[in-house]
Amino acid sequence: MKTIKILFLAIIGMAAVTGCGDDDEFYNSKNTSIPNLITIEHQNSYAVGDVLWVNTNFSRYQPEPNQTTPLDIFKTTGGASFSFAYGLEKKTGAIWTPIDIRTVIKDQGNAVTDFFVIAESIYEPISENYKFRAGIPLSEAGEYRLIFGLAEVSQLELSSNNNNSENTFLTIQTTANNLTAGYYNFTVQ
Repeated sequence: MKTIKILFLAIIGMAAVTGCGDDDEFYNSKNTSIPNLITIEHQNSYAVGDVLWVNTNFSRYQPEPNQTTPLDIFKTTGGASFSFAYGLEKKTGAIWTPIDIRTVIKDQGNAVTDFFVIAESIYEPISENYKFRAGIPLSEAGEYRLIFGLAEVSQLELSSNNNNSENTFLTIQTTANNLTAGYYNFTVQ
Protein backbone atom coordinates (compact mmCIF):
# COMPACT_ATOMS: atom_id res chain seq x y z
CA MET A 1 0.00 0.00 0.00
CA LYS A 2 2.88 2.34 0.85
CA THR A 3 4.39 1.68 -2.61
CA ILE A 4 1.10 2.62 -4.32
CA LYS A 5 0.96 5.91 -2.37
CA ILE A 6 4.55 6.75 -3.31
CA LEU A 7 3.90 5.84 -6.95
CA PHE A 8 0.71 7.95 -6.94
CA LEU A 9 2.56 10.96 -5.46
CA ALA A 10 5.37 10.52 -7.99
CA ILE A 11 2.90 10.53 -10.90
CA ILE A 12 1.13 13.64 -9.58
CA GLY A 13 4.49 15.37 -9.03
CA MET A 14 5.66 14.56 -12.57
CA ALA A 15 2.35 15.75 -14.03
CA ALA A 16 2.65 19.03 -12.12
CA VAL A 17 6.22 19.60 -13.30
CA THR A 18 5.56 18.72 -16.95
CA GLY A 19 2.30 20.70 -16.98
CA CYS A 20 4.08 23.93 -16.09
CA GLY A 21 5.13 26.20 -18.89
CA ASP A 22 4.07 29.19 -20.90
CA ASP A 23 0.40 29.95 -20.26
CA ASP A 24 0.13 31.24 -23.84
CA GLU A 25 0.69 27.70 -25.12
CA PHE A 26 -2.26 26.45 -23.10
CA TYR A 27 -4.57 29.14 -24.45
CA ASN A 28 -3.14 28.96 -27.97
CA SER A 29 -2.23 32.63 -28.05
CA LYS A 30 0.96 34.24 -29.30
CA ASN A 31 2.49 37.71 -29.35
CA THR A 32 4.70 39.28 -31.96
CA SER A 33 6.01 42.72 -32.81
CA ILE A 34 5.64 44.20 -36.30
CA PRO A 35 6.28 47.95 -36.69
CA ASN A 36 4.35 50.49 -38.77
CA LEU A 37 1.01 48.73 -39.24
CA ILE A 38 -1.14 51.74 -38.30
CA THR A 39 -1.10 54.96 -40.32
CA ILE A 40 -2.49 58.36 -39.37
CA GLU A 41 -3.06 60.33 -42.55
CA HIS A 42 -1.17 63.42 -41.41
CA GLN A 43 -1.97 66.94 -42.58
CA ASN A 44 0.18 69.97 -41.78
CA SER A 45 -2.92 71.85 -40.62
CA TYR A 46 -6.53 70.97 -39.82
CA ALA A 47 -9.61 73.18 -40.08
CA VAL A 48 -13.11 72.69 -38.70
CA GLY A 49 -14.83 70.35 -41.16
CA ASP A 50 -11.69 68.34 -41.99
CA VAL A 51 -11.51 64.61 -41.27
CA LEU A 52 -8.78 62.82 -39.29
CA TRP A 53 -8.18 59.50 -41.10
CA VAL A 54 -6.66 56.40 -39.48
CA ASN A 55 -5.90 53.28 -41.49
CA THR A 56 -4.18 49.94 -41.78
CA ASN A 57 -3.15 48.19 -44.97
CA PHE A 58 -0.79 45.32 -44.25
CA SER A 59 0.02 42.03 -45.91
CA ARG A 60 -0.94 38.66 -44.49
CA TYR A 61 2.76 37.74 -44.86
CA GLN A 62 4.90 39.45 -42.23
CA PRO A 63 8.58 39.04 -41.35
CA GLU A 64 9.18 37.03 -38.21
CA PRO A 65 12.35 37.41 -36.11
CA ASN A 66 14.86 34.55 -36.52
CA GLN A 67 12.81 32.90 -39.29
CA THR A 68 13.67 32.56 -42.98
CA THR A 69 10.06 32.50 -44.20
CA PRO A 70 7.42 35.13 -43.43
CA LEU A 71 4.67 34.52 -40.90
CA ASP A 72 1.31 33.95 -42.62
CA ILE A 73 -0.99 35.67 -40.14
CA PHE A 74 -4.10 34.75 -42.14
CA LYS A 75 -3.30 31.04 -41.94
CA THR A 76 -2.07 31.26 -38.34
CA THR A 77 -5.30 32.85 -37.09
CA GLY A 78 -7.69 30.92 -39.33
CA GLY A 79 -8.61 34.01 -41.33
CA ALA A 80 -9.41 36.23 -38.36
CA SER A 81 -9.72 39.98 -38.69
CA PHE A 82 -7.64 42.27 -36.46
CA SER A 83 -8.89 44.99 -34.12
CA PHE A 84 -7.39 47.95 -32.32
CA ALA A 85 -8.84 50.82 -30.30
CA TYR A 86 -8.26 54.55 -30.46
CA GLY A 87 -9.79 57.67 -29.01
CA LEU A 88 -9.59 61.44 -29.13
CA GLU A 89 -8.84 63.94 -26.37
CA LYS A 90 -9.19 67.74 -26.38
CA LYS A 91 -7.06 70.05 -24.28
CA THR A 92 -9.04 72.35 -21.99
CA GLY A 93 -6.64 74.57 -20.07
CA ALA A 94 -3.99 72.11 -18.86
CA ILE A 95 -6.32 69.10 -18.79
CA TRP A 96 -6.84 66.53 -21.56
CA THR A 97 -10.54 65.59 -21.74
CA PRO A 98 -11.77 62.51 -23.65
CA ILE A 99 -14.09 63.31 -26.55
CA ASP A 100 -17.12 61.06 -27.00
CA ILE A 101 -16.76 59.78 -30.58
CA ARG A 102 -20.18 58.87 -31.94
CA THR A 103 -19.60 59.40 -35.65
CA VAL A 104 -16.93 58.04 -37.95
CA ILE A 105 -16.77 57.92 -41.71
CA LYS A 106 -16.13 54.30 -42.70
CA ASP A 107 -14.18 53.69 -45.88
CA GLN A 108 -12.71 50.17 -45.41
CA GLY A 109 -13.05 47.57 -42.69
CA ASN A 110 -15.41 48.12 -39.80
CA ALA A 111 -15.62 50.61 -36.94
CA VAL A 112 -17.74 50.60 -33.82
CA THR A 113 -18.00 53.84 -31.86
CA ASP A 114 -18.90 54.36 -28.23
CA PHE A 115 -16.75 57.11 -26.76
CA PHE A 116 -13.78 55.61 -28.64
CA VAL A 117 -13.37 53.67 -31.90
CA ILE A 118 -12.92 49.92 -32.12
CA ALA A 119 -11.34 49.50 -35.55
CA GLU A 120 -11.51 46.19 -37.39
CA SER A 121 -9.01 45.48 -40.17
CA ILE A 122 -10.65 42.97 -42.49
CA TYR A 123 -8.81 40.62 -44.83
CA GLU A 124 -9.20 41.35 -48.54
CA PRO A 125 -8.46 38.20 -50.59
CA ILE A 126 -7.61 39.99 -53.85
CA SER A 127 -4.77 42.07 -52.37
CA GLU A 128 -4.05 39.56 -49.55
CA ASN A 129 -3.99 42.55 -47.19
CA TYR A 130 -5.80 43.49 -44.00
CA LYS A 131 -7.49 46.86 -44.51
CA PHE A 132 -9.17 49.49 -42.38
CA ARG A 133 -9.79 53.17 -43.01
CA ALA A 134 -12.11 55.46 -41.10
CA GLY A 135 -12.19 59.16 -40.35
CA ILE A 136 -13.27 61.27 -37.41
CA PRO A 137 -14.97 64.52 -38.49
CA LEU A 138 -13.36 67.50 -36.74
CA SER A 139 -16.20 69.79 -35.69
CA GLU A 140 -14.56 72.20 -33.20
CA ALA A 141 -11.39 74.25 -33.08
CA GLY A 142 -8.83 73.42 -30.40
CA GLU A 143 -5.80 71.32 -29.43
CA TYR A 144 -6.34 67.56 -29.77
CA ARG A 145 -4.49 64.30 -29.45
CA LEU A 146 -5.25 60.84 -30.77
CA ILE A 147 -4.66 58.03 -28.25
CA PHE A 148 -4.43 54.28 -28.77
CA GLY A 149 -5.47 51.36 -26.57
CA LEU A 150 -8.14 50.77 -23.95
CA ALA A 151 -6.47 49.28 -20.90
CA GLU A 152 -3.19 51.12 -21.28
CA VAL A 153 -3.00 54.48 -22.99
CA SER A 154 -0.86 54.62 -26.10
CA GLN A 155 -0.48 50.85 -26.39
CA LEU A 156 -0.60 50.11 -30.08
CA GLU A 157 -1.68 46.55 -30.51
CA LEU A 158 -3.69 44.64 -33.07
CA SER A 159 -5.57 41.61 -31.73
CA SER A 160 -7.02 38.83 -33.86
CA ASN A 161 -10.77 38.22 -33.74
CA ASN A 162 -10.85 34.43 -33.89
CA ASN A 163 -14.09 32.57 -34.57
CA ASN A 164 -12.63 29.16 -33.81
CA SER A 165 -10.86 28.42 -30.53
CA GLU A 166 -8.59 25.93 -32.33
CA ASN A 167 -6.85 28.75 -34.23
CA THR A 168 -4.07 30.82 -32.72
CA PHE A 169 -5.06 34.11 -31.09
CA LEU A 170 -2.42 36.60 -32.25
CA THR A 171 -1.57 39.94 -30.64
CA ILE A 172 0.70 42.21 -32.68
CA GLN A 173 2.53 45.05 -30.93
CA THR A 174 2.94 47.78 -33.56
CA THR A 175 3.67 51.46 -34.14
CA ALA A 176 2.02 54.36 -35.95
CA ASN A 177 3.53 57.31 -37.78
CA ASN A 178 3.86 60.86 -36.39
CA LEU A 179 3.48 59.97 -32.70
CA THR A 180 5.10 61.98 -29.92
CA ALA A 181 5.34 60.14 -26.58
CA GLY A 182 2.64 57.75 -27.83
CA TYR A 183 0.17 60.43 -28.97
CA TYR A 184 -0.70 62.10 -32.26
CA ASN A 185 -1.00 65.80 -31.38
CA PHE A 186 -2.69 68.28 -33.72
CA THR A 187 -4.56 71.58 -33.74
CA VAL A 188 -7.87 72.31 -35.46
CA GLN A 189 -8.37 75.94 -36.51
